[in-house]
Amino acid sequence: MKKFLFLLAALCLLASIPFTVYGEEEETEYIPEEYYDPVQTNELKGWPQGQAVQAAGAVVMDLDTNAFLYSKNAHEKMYPASITKIMTAMIVLEHTDMEEEITFSEIVYDIESDSSHVGIQPGEKMTIRQALNALMLESANDVANGLAEYVAGSVEAFADLMNEKALSLGCENTHFTNPHGLHNENHYTCAYDMALIAQAAYEMPEFRELVSTTLFYCPETNLTEEERYFVNHHQMIQEDSEYYTDWCKGGKNGFTSDAWNTLVTFGEKNDMRLVCVLLHENGADMAYRETTDLMNYGFDQFSRKQMEKEQAFPTFYQSMKLDYPGIVSWDFQADDLKQPIAVMTEQPIVTIPNSFTGDELTSVVNVSGRGGEISYSYEGWYVGKGSMALTPLVSSVSLPFEKKLDPASITVSANSEIEQTALTVFNQTKEVLSGAYEAVRGYVENNTLMVTGIGIVVLAVLVLVIVILFIRCTRESRIRRRRRQEERERLRMAEEIDRKTASEIEQELREAMEQERLRQERHAARMEAERLEEEKLRETEKIIEEINKK
Repeated sequence: MKKFLFLLAALCLLASIPFTVYGEEEETEYIPEEYYDPVQTNELKGWPQGQAVQAAGAVVMDLDTNAFLYSKNAHEKMYPASITKIMTAMIVLEHTDMEEEITFSEIVYDIESDSSHVGIQPGEKMTIRQALNALMLESANDVANGLAEYVAGSVEAFADLMNEKALSLGCENTHFTNPHGLHNENHYTCAYDMALIAQAAYEMPEFRELVSTTLFYCPETNLTEEERYFVNHHQMIQEDSEYYTDWCKGGKNGFTSDAWNTLVTFGEKNDMRLVCVLLHENGADMAYRETTDLMNYGFDQFSRKQMEKEQAFPTFYQSMKLDYPGIVSWDFQADDLKQPIAVMTEQPIVTIPNSFTGDELTSVVNVSGRGGEISYSYEGWYVGKGSMALTPLVSSVSLPFEKKLDPASITVSANSEIEQTALTVFNQTKEVLSGAYEAVRGYVENNTLMVTGIGIVVLAVLVLVIVILFIRCTRESRIRRRRRQEERERLRMAEEIDRKTASEIEQELREAMEQERLRQERHAARMEAERLEEEKLRETEKIIEEINKK
């Protein structure tokens, strides 16, 4: 009962305290240079003009037609931070079952000590469902490492799976080195690629369930008696948030000092399913506001259109050029030759501005194997596609010079050739290996000093690896001690809460909130002082420049 009163009092206080939103005044708000970068879709003639955003990279894509409705620096490489976990969750879902049980190892400590985690301990057990909710809702980096090791055997092997998946989705500017998104110079993506990754993940029902969950209850495990509650950090899905929108179906947020804020958001409205990706955004508040504006832009300014006109494909008769006057005989008038060479299997659907009729579009036919697609574009900008299948030609033609072959003789000949080829390859391989051995032995005998030097270098590298492993183990030991201290502190605080009355708890909360308010005011004052100092410095520089010009 006391814990319930404590939670109720905390919510009331949070709702009543007037937090100051710093940086709203025009003269103090920081606007990054990327705000002035051009929006590529705004350069299309007649295309609805999207607003400028402070995010360095931004896209809005239709999940069903793959049409990009808004695009700014879509292909520039940037750091993703925790939206990396969208790919992590997708890989885990592809290789596991939600009810499988995972046992975490020491790998949970191989993260930055101050990064987000849920306090998983080595040997602790969870289901994949519980672990994925911790990953996507609480952005738990310790869980990310554990899932990667469970699926692929190591973080490095899991990163290889992530990169293979990215390539299969058509991502050309993406490379992952870890499952959580903590900073690494070789861990990057772009807004375009991230939209493709988000689209593939959103096709999985289990993933849609994860990102749309606002609160997940995780019972006690084999190593902890505490119940855990995982809260979705994407504010646009939380009904008590100022950023809440009814069309939002979830997503993933992220932040590191190098990546700034990143945000992926899914939305469904007006029979459209859109995804918005923001990279290198100027603060979480700006990320939610600009995402809302861009998604509303997509829902309000665009609509789906089915291309009603049936694609006219030529017949086999026409494509074989048999319709020239004077060369056509009755033998070529078979019904099969009168069929079109292809038929539509999926009617083309495009996403275009509301003011467009579809006549403005151009189409291109792309054939692959026994099928293909018709893609539509506007001034070279892709807006949708439809699928087609090639018609099989089943007419048989008997030629007078056709030679009949004995299948048995073909099989014998083929087997004989295979055996001869295998024997030849074996002999050649044997000769190559024998020659290589003799060459290496001769080289060692003639270059003893060089080989000795190489041996010393290899030994030095082994010593360095041992030192690195020792340092790593020491760091993990410190993290384990810190986790144990955190655990003891949580238990101590829980005991104190049980001993205190609701009024005492409320008083402590008021004092803590007052301290936080004062801290924010001091921070705002310090930022204002720095801004004034910068203005004075710029004015001084201008005066010096004017004096130099005179």
